[in-house]
Parts: sequence; C-alpha cells; structure tokens
Amino acid sequence: MTARIAAGIVLLAALLRAEPASVILISIDTLRADHLSAYGYRRIRTPNIDSFAQQGTIFGQIESQVPLTLPSHTSLFTSTYPFQNQIEENAERVPARAVTLASVLRAHGYKTAAFIGSVFLESEMGLDQGFEVYDSPFHFEAFSPISGTMFFGGASRNNYSVRDRRDGALVLGAARRWLAANRGANAFVFAHLFDLHKPYVRRGYDAELAYTDKILGALKQALVAGGWWRRSIVIVLSDHGEALGDHGEDSHGYFIYESTLHVPLLVHWPDGAPAHAARDNRPAALMDVAPTVLDFLHIAAPPSFEGRSLLAAGAVRLVYSESVYAHDGFGWAPLRGLREGAYKYIEAPKPELYNLAADPHEQVNLIANEPDRARQLRNELQKLVAAHAPKQPSSPAAISPRTRALLASLGYLSGSARRRSGAAPPDPKDRLPEYRLYESAQTSLYNGRLEEAAATLRRLLARDPQNPLALRDLGATYIEQHAYAKARDCLEKVAVSDPDDYMAQFELGLAYKNLSQFDAAREHFEAACRVAPEAEQCRRELDALRKQSPAR
Repeated sequence: MTARIAAGIVLLAALLRAEPASVILISIDTLRADHLSAYGYRRIRTPNIDSFAQQGTIFGQIESQVPLTLPSHTSLFTSTYPFQNQIEENAERVPARAVTLASVLRAHGYKTAAFIGSVFLESEMGLDQGFEVYDSPFHFEAFSPISGTMFFGGASRNNYSVRDRRDGALVLGAARRWLAANRGANAFVFAHLFDLHKPYVRRGYDAELAYTDKILGALKQALVAGGWWRRSIVIVLSDHGEALGDHGEDSHGYFIYESTLHVPLLVHWPDGAPAHAARDNRPAALMDVAPTVLDFLHIAAPPSFEGRSLLAAGAVRLVYSESVYAHDGFGWAPLRGLREGAYKYIEAPKPELYNLAADPHEQVNLIANEPDRARQLRNELQKLVAAHAPKQPSSPAAISPRTRALLASLGYLSGSARRRSGAAPPDPKDRLPEYRLYESAQTSLYNGRLEEAAATLRRLLARDPQNPLALRDLGATYIEQHAYAKARDCLEKVAVSDPDDYMAQFELGLAYKNLSQFDAAREHFEAACRVAPEAEQCRRELDALRKQSPAR
C-alpha cells in the first residue's frame, strides 16, 4: 500500500510538472527593495508581499534599467535596453509589432490580460501589445517628449481634474474577477499597482506600502482559493524605487543611484517545479525576468530578447542602467551606468565608481582611487552601447538629440544635444539645486498656488535661463494668470528648441489668440494638432479660430 501511495505521489508530481504553468506578474510601481521586510526593513512589516516568495526565490540584487514607469516596463516586457528600444521617457509610444512577453505567451496559447493602475501604462502608449484584455481606464491624448508627461486633450485644460490613476484595490479587484471567470485556463495576468507613487493618498510612503501589502494579502488568498497559486509562477517586482531624499533626490528619474534602481523580485514557483534556491544574490536586471519566465516554461526566447534567464548559471552579468530625464527636460547631461559584480560605474561629466558591497548607499566615489577599474567599466559600457544602439541613420542630422548625446558622450560623434554657448552640458549633480526648485514649482502648481510656482520658476531661470521645462511651465502659468505677453516670450523659446512639444505649441496658440494675433495663434494650434491629432481641446480651439478669423 505504501509503495502504491509513493508511486501515486510520483505520478502526480510528474503530471503537475507536465501541466503548463500560468504566469501572474504583479508590478508595485515605485517600490524600493529595502523597504520590504524580506529585504531587511524594520520600520513596518510587509508579511503579505513577503509571502509571495513562499516555495520560491527572493532575488536580492535586481536593478531597473531606467527609473521611470513606461521605460522600465518596456525593458521588462521586451527584454531590451532602453536606448535600444528607444523608450526612455514616460511619454513615448512603444512601436507597433514590438515583441513582448505577452505576445510570445499568447502565441503559445496563453490567455493574456492586464490590469493597469496608472496613465503611464495606458493603452495609447503601446505596451498593450500581446494582451487580449488590457484594462486601462485612462485616455490622455497628448504627450510631451521633453518632460515625459501626458496631457489630457479633452475639453478641460486642467490636467489635474482628470483621472490619472486608480486605487490598487480596484486594480486587483478587476484582476480577481478575470481570474475567477477564467479558472482552469493557461493564463498570463499582469497587474500594475500605483499607490506608492506621489502624490500620496495616505500619510506618506510607508503608509502607502502598508496599504499595498494589505490588498496583496487579499489577492494571495484569492489565488490560493482559486487554484492559481499551486499551478502558477507568481512574480512580484517593482519597476523602480524612490529616492526619499537620498543624494538630494526626493522622487525618481533624475539620478541612477541604488535608491531608485534596486528593486525587489520575489518569485513563487508552482507545485512540482524543480527545486530552486530560496535566495539568489547575483546582480541581475529586470530585463532578465521575461527570459526567465520563458526558460521555466521551456519556451524559446525570441531573438530580440537581450536579457538572460535567471535560472542559468554562468559568469558575472553586466547590468546596464540610465536616465536621460535631465537631458531631455533641462538640457543637462544624460546619465548611464554599468554594474559588474559589486562595482558600479556611472558615466557623467564627473564620473562615479562605487563598491556596492562595501558602500551600498554610494557615499564614497572611488573614481580617483581605482582609475583602471573605472576605465575598464567605461570600455564595457562603450561596447554594450555600440552593440545595441539603434542603427545610425545615413544623415547625421536625422539622429535624435538624445541618441546624439548618448553616442557623443561615449566618443562616437562630435558635438552634443542642447549645447549652450559651445559648452558641454552640465552634470546633473551640479544642477541639483535647480532641479529641486523645479520640483518645488510642480508641487505649487499641483496645489493651485500659481504665483508661488511662477516665482520659483523665475528663480530657476535666473540660474539657468534657457531651461526648457522651466520656460514652458512658467509660460503655462502666465497663461493661467492672463499674462499673455509674458507667456508668449517664454513659450516661443521652447517652441524653437522643442517644436514637437504639444503643451508648448498649444499654450503658445492660446497666448497669441488672447493677444489678438490670430495668424500666429492658428500656426501654433495647427502645430499642436499635428503633434496630437486626437486632442479635442486643440481641434476645438483651431476650429473656433478659423471661424473667427479665416486664413487670408
């Protein structure tokens, strides 16, 4: 009898292994790894999130490729570098026919569904490719290439009066209903939670994290009760962290220090899976997650995937990271980094080198002490970029400013984007006071304190007179204050340097309209409508202007 039972257990295990596993992927936006108790945090406990590593693996040294929501998720799902896929800001559209984890799994018979918590991943951005269901109740029609932001192009001009996020409980509720309706299917389900992202609804970052832990506890119970837990790979990760004041940065996207790059990755393996280590502390990348899933499922990774399966043994990996936000928004230098083992190199006008094993908070720059190691990592960074950067167009003038800055900083081109008076762009570290002024102005704008915001932006421009985002946002603030001539003077400078910025063109049209300069107003409304043809507010203004003052 005992032998029969043992044989039955062996047979059951074999059947479970033969059953294709479902995949449930949960992204907790803006969660830094060291705020989970599984990673050593003690101020609050996160037992429910930690429990997703039961019968699984905690990966202790996972890095985001870029600390912004859409670019990071694009690298996650396409397993490509941000500079390679060219999604490096939040307001850029993923190209059609991108090969994603969802599209690969759907091609192998999986039912695919996504449940989205933020406008940054709305379907218009193109990351819905491969999903049969993409539950994203947002619709922003206009996008800014210099600030990485979306604008509501509907009847209202107030971006803050429209819905740009939804509570995580609603996201997970929709996901649970789909799971209940599709019980028994082979499925890939993606849920995106945005509660940790500023501005906070609750009292601070840890309070939002405690709430997120609570609602994920309810999801875990539903997964167990519905049978999904035993037969699924369940993955919890984050797209990027949050600086919370580290290195003078309050949020994320500006620097590429570990506070915004080091993210959690917890993987629960289904019943019957081969044994895996409970903890894996090898440095690795978010772009390694998709190849890991396919490796586990015995599905060949597509040739476009650049990441490597975390299930594979092997040599130390090179882990790439970047941020071009300071470059795109302010005209300062882009940042790129490369990690090899414990050492991390940051390419900047003032380069940096850190030993993360001895100095996890990156307080001691070793660039002068270990020049040979820094040179070796810079060379590796050069080779990686050269091997994976998009092919250079035949005409140098067709190279985007960002790609030109990327290649020029590594010695591939002469010149750089947004150079001022022939000088090299400044190091973001040296412009931190100006950046903090900009962030302060954004807070004032969000809270409706227009004069306070305008005064702060003027202070910033006194330090950095050609700053594109400061000029654009000061111009928009002047529009709200009906100071149309002042608005025109600011916005004209932005329209010259960044003609494809929707907000600059639209607000400039408003300024000229209210100054009764109708031909100029029409010109800029037409430019805005070309950038965002679906924006209702732009079409409405242009139609009204044409009726009021037909073109001569």
